[in-house]
Amino acid sequence: MSAAKRRARSTKRARVKPLPIQALYYVSQLARATGVTHRRIQRLLSTEGVRVYQLGRVVLVPLTELEEKVPHLWESVRAVQSLRAGLDDE
Repeated sequence: MSAAKRRARSTKRARVKPLPIQALYYVSQLARATGVTHRRIQRLLSTEGVRVYQLGRVVLVPLTELEEKVPHLWESVRAVQSLRAGLDDE
């Protein structure tokens, strides 16, 4: 059995940019924002019955589908956006 590699404490994590409110999201954007793999997000969306649009290798998710079918994910996007707007006002 091999031991899992762990990151040194001095290693900095990449900063995750908050998602702006927009009509369509890339699955990769949602994955980065939530900190999971794009495959896991795709599985979650599929399980919840979210309609996605695939253009070649790009998978897009409409905002309305997130609002209706995955409200927890939508609420987190909204919360981050409102916090970001609050910081920008100061």
